[in-house]
Amino acid sequence: MIYHKGGDCGTVHTLASITATNGSYVDLTCEYTVGPGDSVYSGLIVWQAKKSGTSDYENIATFSPPGGGNNSFTTTNSSMNLKDRAELLEVTSEGSGTYRAVMRILEVECLDEKEYNCSVTFISTNTGPQTKNAVTFLSVQAPAERPYDIPVSDPSNIEENMKINLSCTANVGKPPGKIKWWRYRDQVNAPLLMGESSEIPAVQPGVCVYNVTFSIQPLVTKDDDQSVWRCSVDNELLTSSPDQDKPHQETARIIVYYKVGVPNVTKIPNASDSKYLVGSSVNLTCIADGNPSPSTIIDKNINKYVWTFNTNPGDNATELSSNNGVLSLNNLQETDTGTYTCTAFNGFNGKVFNNSFHQKLYIGKYRTFIKNP
Repeated sequence: MIYHKGGDCGTVHTLASITATNGSYVDLTCEYTVGPGDSVYSGLIVWQAKKSGTSDYENIATFSPPGGGNNSFTTTNSSMNLKDRAELLEVTSEGSGTYRAVMRILEVECLDEKEYNCSVTFISTNTGPQTKNAVTFLSVQAPAERPYDIPVSDPSNIEENMKINLSCTANVGKPPGKIKWWRYRDQVNAPLLMGESSEIPAVQPGVCVYNVTFSIQPLVTKDDDQSVWRCSVDNELLTSSPDQDKPHQETARIIVYYKVGVPNVTKIPNASDSKYLVGSSVNLTCIADGNPSPSTIIDKNINKYVWTFNTNPGDNATELSSNNGVLSLNNLQETDTGTYTCTAFNGFNGKVFNNSFHQKLYIGKYRTFIKNP
């Protein structure tokens, strides 16, 4: 049965190229125009796919003009790959002898990236059958994906002023994007970009996975203690969020060990000139920054505060009883005048550090020197 009649052979048109995203849908649209004296039979409108590694095409599906019967998939490999996730729309008339045959791929896969051909055979009473073709290339893009693993610092036992290695591997998508490393410091709201990958994989047809590994070797300081290091991945398909919030993985909070600093000593009650009345009391509180802290309950033989006293410079110092850096002095006497020294200790990786602060106190029969707490 002949469905389109019209001398001159008809024409076939498609877009030269189409771009779709992996997992989305796309329409492969073929428009053909029937010339005067031409006819088109059912089954002679064909969508084809180029066979991998060859210049040949194989049929995917055949179409029938409006009212001319059913559209159907063939049994070729290309057809079997598509038929469960594609549909063949009814051929529609666009007017002026032009018709549209659409094959809709409902869920695009990367292997769909190839050349497709729309072939229409026109039957002319003067010239017999003539086949016209129009080719389109389907490009498939894919968003970058979350890095494969949670990154771990190397080494895991980190000291200040040490270089660490952080490595991240991710599928950077198609077109290939970049991996970026971010540092989030404790109590700092905004992250700092620490580096981005420069490797650009060579794109291949039908391939959407491009794994890239990007490593950084930052020098960490004590300010990096409790910091989090994030590896994010991005390509041009990901536009809905800031770069640092795009697909990512991040380290647990890293611990940076650092030696104890110079202690700070406070006096309660506070006398600005450090003069106290005979019989009065004062608490001296010593605090020093370090990791581990001198006040930690871990390994108190190393991590600790020690208070000592000597009356005159050069005298042997006497160790005083204190509680985690707090020295309580009661019923002060003139003989308690002298230098009180707080020494803070900490240690890690087999090393021990200390730092001291010296506090002079004067005990006498003063009347006006003590400030109320």
